[in-house]
Amino acid sequence: MPELKVALLVVAVIAFAYVAIYPRMRSKTLMRMTLLDLALTAGLLLAVGAVYFGTGTEFSLLLFSVPWWVFTLLVALVIELPLFFRFCKKHGIDINPPLD
Repeated sequence: MPELKVALLVVAVIAFAYVAIYPRMRSKTLMRMTLLDLALTAGLLLAVGAVYFGTGTEFSLLLFSVPWWVFTLLVALVIELPLFFRFCKKHGIDINPPLD
């Protein structure tokens, strides 16, 4: 059951970010969260890729199969988005900065 293993790893990484990293940031800004999230996502992809890269393992998304990296990114997105919006609201982080 590779899907479960990857999903549990994603949950662990995101939980670590929202319990230990993001709340302790001195300056809580959208840019800082984005940069840290990119680093955590890269680490997550490296960890999952170390196990599944080149194996040809297909991951099920109910109606179709996808490669490991698509599954990892989609699962991370689905799990993290509600936490992200809640965290931003709680800490007053503007997620719609001006474009000028």
